[in-house]
Amino acid sequence: MKHIKPYVALIIVIIMVFSFSGCIKIDFSKFKKDEPTASDTSNFNNDVYNNLPSDGSTDNGTIPSDTQAWSVATPSDVTPTNPVTQQEPSTVAPTMPPAPTTTEAPIITDTGVTTYTAEYAGKTQTVFYSQAILNDSYTYPVLIFANGTGFDYKIYEKLLIKFAENGYIVVANNETMAADGSAQISSLDFIISENTNSSSILCGKINTEKAAAVGHSQGGRSAVNASVKDARFDCVLSLAGSNYTEEAEPLTTPALFMAGTMDMIVSANKWVKPAYDVAKGPAVYVSLVNGTHTSCCTDPDTYTKYAIEWFDIWLKNDNSAKATFKNGGALSNDSAWTEFSYKNF
Repeated sequence: MKHIKPYVALIIVIIMVFSFSGCIKIDFSKFKKDEPTASDTSNFNNDVYNNLPSDGSTDNGTIPSDTQAWSVATPSDVTPTNPVTQQEPSTVAPTMPPAPTTTEAPIITDTGVTTYTAEYAGKTQTVFYSQAILNDSYTYPVLIFANGTGFDYKIYEKLLIKFAENGYIVVANNETMAADGSAQISSLDFIISENTNSSSILCGKINTEKAAAVGHSQGGRSAVNASVKDARFDCVLSLAGSNYTEEAEPLTTPALFMAGTMDMIVSANKWVKPAYDVAKGPAVYVSLVNGTHTSCCTDPDTYTKYAIEWFDIWLKNDNSAKATFKNGGALSNDSAWTEFSYKNF
């Protein structure tokens, strides 16, 4: 009997464990990782440039191996939490993008520039134009703008308004990874469609034969790529553009490359000047003394002073403005700019 007691005790313990196991509940929520809140990311747009590397790296979606990587995640970098079952590719022939649908009433700004937004081919398009162009019988050339990495057009509003004030219809979109130029080409398709859209205030006001590709940073790369791919662009303005030489080499479209001597994000000597060097068409290169990566946003007048003349040459046939971009011209003699070069015109 004495030897049986330990076994009996063990059996009792086992029975108790199985009896209580159905009643015990573990709160796994205590171990759940905290999700980020809106307050964690609210300062991203204000602080992003302050936290970028200062080693001359760029904001391109793809970065050469000799440059320290810094980029915003692209859709291919992200695995969706609840992926949707992929459907088989359609065998139906592709159709043209739908007609744009205006989503907001025009907004009148204090500068006399009006904006409206429309959805087109999956992107939000924002159009800037001067009210003055509605009061005559002329048509007006267009500027298609591409954003830098991670940003939409809003941080460039001062710049875009200055362009519109000078008689250009400006189209921006909400693409934040614009490098390949496709979103810029789509914006050009959109604004051309507006010229025959009877419900658009700009119907009949757009010169569909005159367009410039304009962009900042990764958007400058987009401007070059869009112009290489689409002959409808008549000129390029690349602002601190993070261009690859192999992409810029086929460029025959007239291009103005504007850099900054203090740009720590897109090095002028590593990205902007080499693109100018290999471009095959008429081209100008210049660097703003003490200019940073975002000087075109904070001090747009310094840029638009010459950008407007560049557009006037190629979009308004103002050949007299060419003198500004040659040796001895206004840009070469402007002490605010340095390293001036031009070629092929």
